Amino acid sequence: MLDTDQLRSFVSIVDTGSFTRAAERVNKTQSAVSMHIRRLEEQLGRALFLKQGRGVKLSEDGEKLIDYARQMLQIEAAAFATVSNKALGGRIRLGIPDDYAETFLPDILTRFSYRHPLVEVSVVCENSVPLAERVASRELDMAVVTSCAVLSDIEVLREEALHWVAGGSSRVYEQRPLPLALSGPTCAWRARAVAALNERGIAWRQMLASASQAAIAPVVLAGLAVTVMPRSAMRPGMRVIDEDADLPELGPNRIGVIEARGQHTPEADVLAEEIRAALRGGSRVPAAEPQEAATGRARGRAVA
Repeated sequence: MLDTDQLRSFVSIVDTGSFTRAAERVNKTQSAVSMHIRRLEEQLGRALFLKQGRGVKLSEDGEKLIDYARQMLQIEAAAFATVSNKALGGRIRLGIPDDYAETFLPDILTRFSYRHPLVEVSVVCENSVPLAERVASRELDMAVVTSCAVLSDIEVLREEALHWVAGGSSRVYEQRPLPLALSGPTCAWRARAVAALNERGIAWRQMLASASQAAIAPVVLAGLAVTVMPRSAMRPGMRVIDEDADLPELGPNRIGVIEARGQHTPEADVLAEEIRAALRGGSRVPAAEPQEAATGRARGRAVA
């Protein structure tokens, strides 16, 4: 029989992209997590990870196992919660800006669903201001938002610098008017960027306006426009524009959570704790680790 503790370590490595972060998630030492993987591979008679340069990736057999492992862990958690009569249930409505969803949402929902598999989480992606309005009207139970002057009652959990960002080796930032790919008028990042450019007297034009990173990212990666974001929201292929580009500083970006007043439930309280843990967890920009390196969030993707 497969050991669920070993499977939990295996899944955590894949989800976090790191043996070190996986050890933190399962509350074990890194050596214990490594031992779990060795024992699992010995039992199966198959290598689950393959070395590639300084990093590793899932092997073909690891690809086969990962979905089964997730199902087994969810069934285990659901069985324990139901039979022990300690299960949380119901539905939680969570809001999160598209800029943060790709970076933080997988970690938040993975940790939460492992522990509370009977709770349904409904997710809405919008800009921070509309999300805060929906929390105030109790359409949402809570939201991850960018702290800005027009929002109040935010529990700030994370602060990092806001940067001008371009794609690859693009020098599009030298163009005038400066082509921008930003969100709509309610976006705090857009307001910060436009105000800074106007104060410096730098001409700009809005090449693309979209609340979706799925629309902004390809334009930036193609070298057609500049955008602004913290490092944690950057995608592979993006880079922070050097200081010698003479673009104005944008200052810090503060991220936090806002909750509906008078509407606390045990499910919402637990999800809020998972959000706090994810946002306080430091930068999520993947970096290689010596020897037992990251495996990449996408299965089979190597990490240098």
